[in-house]
Amino acid sequence: MGKFMENIISRNTTFLGVILITSAVCLLSLSDALVKLHNDRFSIAQLIFLRSALACVFLLVIWRFKKRGTKSLVRPTRWVIVRSLLLCTMWLLYYCGLPDMSFAVAAAALYTAPLFMAVFARLILGTPIDLPDQAALGAGLIGVVMAVQPSPENLSPSLLLPFGAAACYAMAAVLTRAHCRNETSLGMAINLNLCLAVGGGIALMGLEWVNPMTEVTTSSFLMDGWRMLSLMDFSIICLLAAFMTYIAIAVAQAYKTSTSITVGLFDNAYLVFAVVWSIMFFDDLPNIMSLAGITLLAGAAVMSALPRRNMRLKTL
Repeated sequence: MGKFMENIISRNTTFLGVILITSAVCLLSLSDALVKLHNDRFSIAQLIFLRSALACVFLLVIWRFKKRGTKSLVRPTRWVIVRSLLLCTMWLLYYCGLPDMSFAVAAAALYTAPLFMAVFARLILGTPIDLPDQAALGAGLIGVVMAVQPSPENLSPSLLLPFGAAACYAMAAVLTRAHCRNETSLGMAINLNLCLAVGGGIALMGLEWVNPMTEVTTSSFLMDGWRMLSLMDFSIICLLAAFMTYIAIAVAQAYKTSTSITVGLFDNAYLVFAVVWSIMFFDDLPNIMSLAGITLLAGAAVMSALPRRNMRLKTL
């Protein structure tokens, strides 16, 4: 009877982990789609500053009631700070690339992160790249080429930005595994959003100082400083902040209630949701070649999640 109950509990916790990670990547992809959809309402610096400041408030309220994360919150280690800076760079690069490319293609580029993880783990942790990893790397590279379909017409520097974001995400994951395993997820989430809020605030001040002296010809989403917000604009930012808060908590809880392999597999549902939002919000149905590339890339990400080691850690 005891063994039977243990099996039931194990299955329930695994199912809970799947629900948590799937809902988290659903909201994460929806959040990114909303940023692309409404990038004419606010600037990137304003968005990052307000969203992260509000997320900090939400997370601090949760931390106050849980009374956990004191070490990471009050005395962050240098590795927690490095991790936060890497993830700040990830958000910046990804959002800078979103206005100029298909959302589904940008998502495909971002989800080359597991392939970067395998490479960085080899370079930093000495983790060998075995045959399944090599196959995943090869399949992932082919999938990226099929999804992006590079040509002289669509090649631009902005196309590289989501790949840079993927590299930053992967490096943050590897550093989390190597140096932040004793830090609490909530504490690291608070530190990340503090760094984002501070970085966004500094960028806003810099843009407000520079813009009056220059004739800005770049996209307003990238180069504008503070813009007047309507009630609808502020409501969207509040919604994005609430999404970020839930994502940070749900991802951490998912890794605690289910195996990292299971969570890593369902993490790739981001690509599926990205295609759905791309069709719903932008009337942009990827062609057959792009869909095949996205599918191949998702398969490569699944292969990278299957090996014996745990590379997908709490990075959000």
